[in-house]
Amino acid sequence: MDDETFYSLCSPSRKKLIVFIVSLSCFLSPLSSMSFLPAVSIIAEEFHTTGTVINISNAVYNFCMAISTILISPLGAIYGKRWVMIICLSLFVLTSILTAVSQNLAMFFVFRALSAMSGTPVFSIGSTILGDIYQPTERGNAMGLSLLGSQLGPAFGPVLGGIIVTYTTWRVIFWVQVGLSTVNLVLAIMFLPETSRITTLQKMRREKSNPKLWFCPFNPARVIWALFRYPNLTLAGIISMSIHFNMFSLLTPIRYVVDPRFGLEKPIFGGLFYLAPGFGYVVGAFWGGKWADHYVHKYMRLRGRRVPEDRLRSMFLAYGLGLPGTVLVYGWCLQKEKGGMALPLVMMFLGAVSQTICYPSINTYCVDSMPQLKGDAIAGNYFIRFIAAGISSASVLTEINSIGVGWTCTISAFFLIFGFICCQALIRYGERMRLK
Repeated sequence: MDDETFYSLCSPSRKKLIVFIVSLSCFLSPLSSMSFLPAVSIIAEEFHTTGTVINISNAVYNFCMAISTILISPLGAIYGKRWVMIICLSLFVLTSILTAVSQNLAMFFVFRALSAMSGTPVFSIGSTILGDIYQPTERGNAMGLSLLGSQLGPAFGPVLGGIIVTYTTWRVIFWVQVGLSTVNLVLAIMFLPETSRITTLQKMRREKSNPKLWFCPFNPARVIWALFRYPNLTLAGIISMSIHFNMFSLLTPIRYVVDPRFGLEKPIFGGLFYLAPGFGYVVGAFWGGKWADHYVHKYMRLRGRRVPEDRLRSMFLAYGLGLPGTVLVYGWCLQKEKGGMALPLVMMFLGAVSQTICYPSINTYCVDSMPQLKGDAIAGNYFIRFIAAGISSASVLTEINSIGVGWTCTISAFFLIFGFICCQALIRYGERMRLK
């Protein structure tokens, strides 16, 4: 089947519905990661532990998210993306229920970790699904809209959590999560098609003339190996790491740096502070993907051909100026108690817009640049960014207590600048790296 026929198998309306299903799938796991932050002290009190220990559970959650991308995500290419998505969503519903009814700290830790394992593979599998149904010149916009879910989860999760723990129990947070994931599961069962041209299992059955074959051996380490074997994917990983590290450095400690600064006593008030980056993610999601596709078309006209690295040129201002600039102003205005409440809110909004302009470009690049890896490129990229998120979640409060929020944000800004340098190297030398 030629490419034109394959990309036209789904109608435009069906493609939009698939984008919505993927976006909702990407919303659930980050929502779980961040929505319980306003309830940390309450959960700690109920389980007779400290807020630091409960925050460590969030770091464990992020590390499990990373591990799941190498253990489960490759199964989409082997057995089919539709069924792996459905199984993951089903397990996410089950583990969310068990988290909601946790009777002790050990049970809470275990089922939080298992929900991360089942809820995260949808990120990379969802990206490859969109790569299957959209042509390369259209993927940026679709990726941007699908990423809206993954960006809104961390931003609006604490708002939802703050409202819930103010008026009811923290367990309701996870029951809401159960309801949303059940809706997503039903939509996937009813409307998500299998988008793979041919799965690894189907290929093996043809080669061995054995229609009953069901097991395909695979090495999970190949995802990490791809990340470090190909220099262009290594650079793309550094870019994603710097952005995700910065994201969690800003969002995780909001209640610890903003609430005391402005005298916000109730969880709901601290949770509302997350609305600023949330609205920024919405604006960036609707604009960032189209902006990236614009650069693809622009350089296709100039070159007469499509080069995947040209998409990354759309990140220049957002990544080089927007992200490091806003995090520096945000950190030091809180450190020096300048600018009132308006300045950090504006900086968080602008930083969120900048971040969401960058992610559609880097995600689409991972899908476009190495199609022969069949999803391993984007899975490896998610693996490394979730590792960064786990490190950031676990260390940011210690950093702030030791050196202050200003210097903590300065470290994050330097990491972003290093990532920007890697981005420029990838734009200039990426095609040469791929050809080698």
